Formats: sequence, structure tokens, C-alpha cells
Amino acid sequence: MPKLTCITTVYNDGPLLFTAINSVLGQSFTDFEYLIVNDGSDAETTQLLSQIDDPRVRIIWQSNDGLSSARNTALRHAKGEYVTFLDADDSRPDWSFAAIVELLQLHNPDVLFCRGVLMGQRGNPHPFFDDQHFDKLFEKNKSGVFNRSDANAEVVWSLAQLIEPQSANKVIRTELLRSFGISFPDTHFFEDVYFHTLVLAAAEKIAISDFPAFTYYKRYARSQITSTAGLRRYDVIAVSRLTLDHAARVRWMDAPLYRSAVFSSCMKLIEWCEHNVGYPYKKQYLEAATSMTQLLDKRYSEFKREDLLALGVRVPGVNYARDMAALL
Repeated sequence: MPKLTCITTVYNDGPLLFTAINSVLGQSFTDFEYLIVNDGSDAETTQLLSQIDDPRVRIIWQSNDGLSSARNTALRHAKGEYVTFLDADDSRPDWSFAAIVELLQLHNPDVLFCRGVLMGQRGNPHPFFDDQHFDKLFEKNKSGVFNRSDANAEVVWSLAQLIEPQSANKVIRTELLRSFGISFPDTHFFEDVYFHTLVLAAAEKIAISDFPAFTYYKRYARSQITSTAGLRRYDVIAVSRLTLDHAARVRWMDAPLYRSAVFSSCMKLIEWCEHNVGYPYKKQYLEAATSMTQLLDKRYSEFKREDLLALGVRVPGVNYARDMAALL
């Protein structure tokens, strides 16, 4: 069993896919497998993938079925003790896996959350959006290790829930995913908030890193799901419904602050998409989001806006979440 399984999904990425692939294959730590799922790519991308010759790489071919499906396919094939992800146009520093594994061996967590770097349009690196959340968590415990039985667990899990639900920022025990049946929501975009929430809800022990383990590139000249202004943004409403319905059945959701953090993390995305959806669809989008909210578990109406703000971190969408909770 390798220590790590890294998963990259590919769809018509062309030569850009080697941004991720080269950064993974160049890792100083070598006890990993690398699963690359070709999700029905064009001939150019398929031909480039066929040139990869490394025993750690397994390429899985499937007809185009979307990002969630491709990641779920890889999860079914993963052999590593822990699993992590990297999008085809992002990268990791060559010491990333070695530093990650050192923390995994030291703390044996269910989930390790990692800081990231955001690479902007001009090629200037910036801390990822959630850097202050990691700072606040280290204030709670300098070791960066937390258990569900800790006295401050509700605050810690709430802070962790508000971390950006980016796929590359977490390393998850594979057995945790399989024992709880956690996967990505097939056929849906904005899938990361669903996966992030379910993983965190299942975890009994989490750890955080004090180093940036990945680089996310904001590519203004390339179509990205999160930058589209079309009907695709409606999908965040469906994913939020799935996330909040599943979360409502977890016993930890009796904790009001944590429940508010889960609600806020979904409403943040809904508000963000509302601002960016095409003008002809704005009215219908808001009506759909409102209707979805009114179908949720009534406990979400007990929204703790002031308690979330008291965590001392930026909570985007908190006022929007308060207004939507009032609809319940």
C-alpha cells in the first residue's frame, strides 16, 4: 500500500496538464501512486497522456462524464492510505508530499488541511483566501492537531468548515471515505463544498499544516468552472441543497455554531454566484435559491451570525446567510 494516492482529472487540457503532472512526478517523496483520469478528452490530450511512462502513474480512461464522476472513478481505484487531489492546471512544490507525510506520520489524523498559494494574473503569488483561518486555528493549538473530544471542538470544526473547500487543500484517510461512503456529487459542478463538508463531518481528528502545499493558478485566458457567468452557476443551488440535507443528518449538527458555519459556507457560494450570473437570469436565480432554502431543515433558521463573526476570521456571505436563514 503506498502512503499517498494523488488524483488528477483531465479534460481537453492539452499541454497545460503537465503543470500538475510534472509537479507530482518531481516530488522528493516517492511512495505514492498517481491516478490520472482522462474524462473523454480530445485527441491531443489523449495523445499526450499516452506518452507518460512512469510506474507510479495509472491512467484511467472513461467517456466524458464530468469532474465529479472522474474523481469518484479514481477514488474507487485508489490504493493509498491517504488520498489527495490536484487539478490539471495547478501544481505542488517538490517538497510538498514529503512535508505532508511527515505530518501524517507524526499525528495520524483523519484529515490534514493544507495552506495554499494563489497565483494571480501577473504571476505574483499571494496567500490563499483562507490563510487567516489557519492562523486562527494555530492560535487554538500550536501543534495544529485537534480531536472531536476537545473542549473547543465546535469552534475548531466551525473554523475548518469555513476554510475554502478547495480539493487540493486536504489529504484524507482513504478508509474514512469508504467507511462513510463519501464521494463527489455526480453530474454537479461546485462539488467541492459538498465533499469538504462531508469529510469534515466524518473526521474525528484533524491536523493543519503551516506550509503552502499547492499553488492555484487564476487563469484569466482559460475557461474555468468558477469563472463562468452562465446557467452553470445554478448548479450551486442544487449542490447546496445536497450538502445541507446530508449535513443535517450528522449528529454534530446539533452544535449551533458548527451548523451555522456549514450553512454560511453554502450561502457564500450562492451569493457569489448570484452576483456573477448573467443579468437575464438574476431574478430566476434568486427565486430558485429562495425556494431551495425554504425546504431546508428548520434548525438552519437558528443562524449564529454574531458567533461566527466572533471567530475572528473573514466570513464572506454572513449577512446573506442571515437573510436566507430568516426565510425558514
